[in-house]
Amino acid sequence: MVDIRSGRLVRKLMVAFALFAIIAATLSAVFIHTSVRSTYLDTQAQRLAQLADYAGASASSNGYDAGNDLPSWLDMGDIINRGTSYEDFLAEQQLAYDTYNDLIARYNEAELAGDTPTADALLPQVSAAEENYARVSVASYYYSLFNMLSRLKSAYEVSDFMIIAPEDDRQTAMCIAAGIAGEESPAAGDVAFLGDDIECPESSYPGLWRAYDTGKTPAELELSPDGSRYLMYVPVSSVFTDTWLCVVSIPSDELDSAVMDQMVPTLGVTVAVYVICLAALLVLFRSQLVRPLSALSGMVSTYAQTHEADTAGSIRERTWPRDEIGILADRTAEMIDETDAYTKSLSALTAERERVRSELAVATRIQASALPEVAPPFTGECGFTLAASMEPAKEVGGDFFDFFMVDDTHVAVLVADVSDKGVPAALFMMRSKAIIKQLVMEGRAPAEALARANDDLCHDNEQGMFVTVWLGVLDTTNGTLSYACAGHNPPVVRSADGSIVWLRDRSGLMLGAFGGVSYRAFTRTLEMGETLVLYTDGVTEAMDESGTCLGEPALEELVAQATGEPSEMMAHVFAGVHAYAGNAPQADDITVLCLRRTAAPATSA
Repeated sequence: MVDIRSGRLVRKLMVAFALFAIIAATLSAVFIHTSVRSTYLDTQAQRLAQLADYAGASASSNGYDAGNDLPSWLDMGDIINRGTSYEDFLAEQQLAYDTYNDLIARYNEAELAGDTPTADALLPQVSAAEENYARVSVASYYYSLFNMLSRLKSAYEVSDFMIIAPEDDRQTAMCIAAGIAGEESPAAGDVAFLGDDIECPESSYPGLWRAYDTGKTPAELELSPDGSRYLMYVPVSSVFTDTWLCVVSIPSDELDSAVMDQMVPTLGVTVAVYVICLAALLVLFRSQLVRPLSALSGMVSTYAQTHEADTAGSIRERTWPRDEIGILADRTAEMIDETDAYTKSLSALTAERERVRSELAVATRIQASALPEVAPPFTGECGFTLAASMEPAKEVGGDFFDFFMVDDTHVAVLVADVSDKGVPAALFMMRSKAIIKQLVMEGRAPAEALARANDDLCHDNEQGMFVTVWLGVLDTTNGTLSYACAGHNPPVVRSADGSIVWLRDRSGLMLGAFGGVSYRAFTRTLEMGETLVLYTDGVTEAMDESGTCLGEPALEELVAQATGEPSEMMAHVFAGVHAYAGNAPQADDITVLCLRRTAAPATSA
């Protein structure tokens, strides 16, 4: 029977190749456009910078001085105005020159002829003509600059070609001179003229003000805010008292059109190459990939239905391409062999896993049985009441507690936390618990018992495990509590009225870390009705779903709120920890022990 899925790989490859071709063509178009545009922009930037630099250099070499000539230009409205063309100014300049020369000649003739009255009469006219010619000469610098900009604008076909003087307000610039081309005319308002304010705020033209501030030509063109022009700014400051800028621009649509003219042929060739290469790859893949894979897939499907072990031999007998397909066929045959072997060993592996699970359950029960059970004679008749419990984070935890009667009037309590979890921690816990209990039962004080236990635990501690311990012995006749601490959390004492006292006495390091450590002994009186609350860091370091720890202040509040017997207090603390954690997983073992002093025990006669 023919699988209806046959041939889908070829179709998927065709679709994939088509998508690849589209994506590749699109990316190529973007890349080519970006590359060509970047190259063209760089070329235009260099061209416009050179053009503006030439204009600025020409202006400087002709001696224009903003400190002297510009105020004069601005005051020459009768000569420098929108209605006076360059040709009109040349005619006016020639007239002023001819008038001045004619008066000078007539004055000299009168002087030579000794005609003093005539010479005296001509002298004011000569002065007036000389002053007028001087004004026209100053104006000629402006029109010379205007003519140069106009010639360059026409020759290089740019949109704007002007020299401006930026204002201190950083919002406008004053036009010094702007070139014209074609039918443009200053009189018609086609271009800015001397003294016009040009809006160029720094927020919209940052390149202009950067060139003005640094005195350096930008490396790139700046796009105008409306996107219609690309602008280049070249500082012109070699002989001026103020910095001027030569501004040159070209239309952006012309640049985009030039970019497209260069990009389209290149993109067409690229797409054609993609199509040819992808078609060749599709044919190659069909013969070298699809057909061998289809054959291998059929043999694997047969094995999946029959589970015949000789399928691996059939795969090895067939001739496969000497490439990854052949490697895949070899690995498939090996996989079939391994699958058969795995199937045979799966039942044995399952039985072994069940055995390990059973042993872990036994270890959990052994650890639970190692912890003392709260039962008589630990009732109020002994001078105290007590409750304790431990909730492991794993099947086998590292926390433990213990309480036992040292003699008729002394009860020992301890809470400890081993540095690890699991079976190793449980074994170390049982060893630590047995050593400490033996030392206390020998009559050793808590500090001495911890010191001796530390030395014993350091011996043969190749795993480097350690345990924190708080150990106390209560004299039930007078309430004297003797205790020592080996790096454990400080206990809480709650009085009958609900007030809280922390026992923050730190007597030494944890057990099992360093040998030869001594521990300080402490005592206090546990008054009638006072409750000693011992715990491990699984309480204060319990985290909510955001990873924030419960902390000592919250524990103090839980203990202060708890009422009733020690068992009820302990249950209240556990409930508060679980409520705080919410759905967050339990990260550490949680242990709480509550010991309350009650009436002194009765003594026998």
